Amino acid sequence: MLSGLRGWRGGLALALALLLIGAAGFAALDALFPFPWERLAPPASTVVLGNRGEPIRFFLARDQAWRFPVALDEVSPVCLETLISSEDRYFYSHPGVNPLSILQAALGNLQAGRVVRGGSTITMQVARLAEPKPRTVWAKAVECFRALQLELRLSKREILNHYVNLLPCGGNIVGLGAASWFYFGKTPDKLSLAESAMLAAIPRAPGRYNPVKHPEAAQAARDRVLQAALDAGAATREEVEHASAQGLPERLRRPPLVGPHLAQMAAPGRERPPRIRTTLDARVQELARQAMRSRLVELRAQGVENAAVVVLDLASREVLALAGSADFFDDVHHGKVNAATAPRSPGSALKPFLYALAFDKGLIAPESLLLDIPIATGTYDPRNYDGSYRGRVEAQEALIHSLNAPAVRLLADVGAEPFHRLLLDGGLRTLSRPTAHYGLSLVLGGGEVSLLDLTNLYATLARGGMHGPASILADGLPPREARLLSPEACALVTGVISRLERPDLAAGVEKARGVPAVAWKTGTSFGHRDAFALGYSARLAVGVWVGNVDGRPVKGISGARQAAPLLFDVFRALEPDGMGLPRPEGLNLAEAEVCALSRQLPGPDCAQRVRMSVIPGVTRLEPCPVHRRVLVDAATGLRVTGECLTGREVRQELVTQFPAELTAWWRAGGMPAPGLPEPSPDCPEAMAGLPPRITSPKARMVYQIRPDSPSGFQRVGLCAQAGADAGALAWFQDGAHVAASQVGETVFLELTPGAHRLVVVDAQGRSDALRYEVQ
Repeated sequence: MLSGLRGWRGGLALALALLLIGAAGFAALDALFPFPWERLAPPASTVVLGNRGEPIRFFLARDQAWRFPVALDEVSPVCLETLISSEDRYFYSHPGVNPLSILQAALGNLQAGRVVRGGSTITMQVARLAEPKPRTVWAKAVECFRALQLELRLSKREILNHYVNLLPCGGNIVGLGAASWFYFGKTPDKLSLAESAMLAAIPRAPGRYNPVKHPEAAQAARDRVLQAALDAGAATREEVEHASAQGLPERLRRPPLVGPHLAQMAAPGRERPPRIRTTLDARVQELARQAMRSRLVELRAQGVENAAVVVLDLASREVLALAGSADFFDDVHHGKVNAATAPRSPGSALKPFLYALAFDKGLIAPESLLLDIPIATGTYDPRNYDGSYRGRVEAQEALIHSLNAPAVRLLADVGAEPFHRLLLDGGLRTLSRPTAHYGLSLVLGGGEVSLLDLTNLYATLARGGMHGPASILADGLPPREARLLSPEACALVTGVISRLERPDLAAGVEKARGVPAVAWKTGTSFGHRDAFALGYSARLAVGVWVGNVDGRPVKGISGARQAAPLLFDVFRALEPDGMGLPRPEGLNLAEAEVCALSRQLPGPDCAQRVRMSVIPGVTRLEPCPVHRRVLVDAATGLRVTGECLTGREVRQELVTQFPAELTAWWRAGGMPAPGLPEPSPDCPEAMAGLPPRITSPKARMVYQIRPDSPSGFQRVGLCAQAGADAGALAWFQDGAHVAASQVGETVFLELTPGAHRLVVVDAQGRSDALRYEVQ
């Protein structure tokens, strides 16, 4: 009895010693040969999602694999049960190695004379997938060791999660996340029993069990998995019979490509996160793309080869659609270039923001009168698109007609620096050069902007002047906005550019059925390379660009003829019933009575008066400067003043005195222009206002151009004498403003062949003219 007890104790001690030795040995090996944990998380592909969670584009992982990691709760329970029942039904009860399975596999392999079973647990398979080795006895021993390492540090769910993400599923498809998409076009949480069984079978022999290439072998393998699920109680017989009757995928799904340019913007560079959710709405994107493709049939016949469209949601500033080209794969027309973000000259598309700024500064109101006459500032000679001038025009008409001369004059009044700062604050980041680089050409497209940034700035007009960045990433946060313009200025601009009967509207568009109520403006770049149209409704802001990506000009291209029709196509597609225009409330707007000729506060001599919209407390109105009363000699009708009034009969005469520059332009064009009565020659004080007299060039002089001399050295001097009150002199040649000078100063004008009419006008509107010729 005592000897037996001693033997039992000795055996227990021996077993305990062996266990301790084994544990110490395992700990030593674990320290010497740590598990390659980094291999459990190989580089992931990137899945870019739309605003409803649907995939819109995939990007390959760095190792060129399709690998979409998923969590276990993103995999259907039936799929997990099918995997476990067919691969390792005792997964939750063994310590990583199942000796019984290994023994059964060894006996089966001996009977078959070849390797027919592996006996590997799911944990051992994870070890093998993380550290692949040729299938040998030594490799199996290493797998067992690695499996124990895994079980020691990870939970069963963590091990199973690595397993579903490492499964080889044919070619470069790795893991259930990628396999469920490419074989069945769905996410793993929606997999059926039949689909789950097929994906459980493929990793056993990815080449042999590929259902697309080898459907018969794949179906047999799937049925074996289904039988294992039945045997393990993971599925009922009815479920297995139904799954066995299901067909196999006949082809791999193509990766999605919805909004490829926006997806590329959301996932730039090589270090991309596994999943990116964007703001893109697949339906809006497709409708915009279809509108582009339909309109391009007509545009390409005109030499315009591509287009881009941006659609923004006004409330959230989310980009719902961004098509950088009509066809991403059209390399002939540079389809992969994102024209929605490429810097382009916007032409007149910036004018609404200048007028809004002028409204906010109180300089003008929509019905204010602006000069529409030629203007030249140095070498810059902005001309109206139609080549004609109107003399004076209402601000709203100047904006509607997109007149260049009034816009440049208005920018000179507003200041190029404040306007440039407004555009920069409004997100036009590409206008990064100093203001002096752009000068007054800025309002006519002298800088380059992107369609996306410009569309977002139009959204600011729609939102009553509140500005914030456009968003392409769905973060669920409200837009971060700050005030850029007043709601009153934005409402006034909206009222102007929402008029449908527009001179820049393409022929027939205003009569077309279903034209939505939108506020919109067009722009055409310098050199006829780019055409823009931008607009907004109460819900959306839409921007359109058409042109050639390589910058080739198109003769006659314009925003009105080529871009505006596409803008309306997009609005019709997205808002077939129309959403109307923004309707802001609580605006500080009123009407003021003004003189019809000056659009300033009327005096007693302003017989004709009109009402115009103003921003109370902001719009600056001065006393009317046009109507003026002067004293004239009753007998001669000549102007007298001061001491000349003594001893003669005089009477008051009402005169209209327009700006001197306008009067000179009228007279230079041979049009009658009202002015002050001539001064009486016997009244020195009245004679102080003598008109200027041109002293150079000489009337009827003929100048010869020498072919052997540079043109820059062949110039004519311009000089005039004038009274003391003359002020600055403005010079016009053939109706165009060519120079400015002071009395007695000589400025030079380059000779150009032909007969010319030269006019000089002083600050009081008095003028002189002559003709000369250059041969």
